[in-house]
Amino acid sequence: MLAAAGLFMLVTPGIGGVRATDAAALDRSPEFRQCITDSGGVTAAMQDCMAAEYRRLDRALNMAYRGALRRLPSDTARSRLRALQRTWLKNRWDVCTDEVTRSKMAGGSGGLLIEGNCRLRIVADRTQWLRDYPQPLPYGR
Repeated sequence: MLAAAGLFMLVTPGIGGVRATDAAALDRSPEFRQCITDSGGVTAAMQDCMAAEYRRLDRALNMAYRGALRRLPSDTARSRLRALQRTWLKNRWDVCTDEVTRSKMAGGSGGLLIEGNCRLRIVADRTQWLRDYPQPLPYGR
């Protein structure tokens, strides 16, 4: 079993298993960080923290998606974004499954935390992508 400090590092931005350059990781709420600290390294408590953070991130994702749709100039552009989003929704957790498999912690509490942290990162990354969508063309064109 991982020590509480190791678990904290796993799910805390900029430490341990999360890259400091990962924009999504930097988007963790203060409530989440406090919840993880208060969890005492208990897996069930940490999963509760991740579930609450996921709900917060999911709301932000939905807002970013609606905002991106509103910014688009045509029905064709909106249809393209809808298709992109449907594909993302269908495949979004594949990378998390791969991360857990590579960790060799599948089936244990460490695997649950790796997957939960990955899911937070995936949703936060997509939220940022949607906030930036559509990407401006290079050189101001």
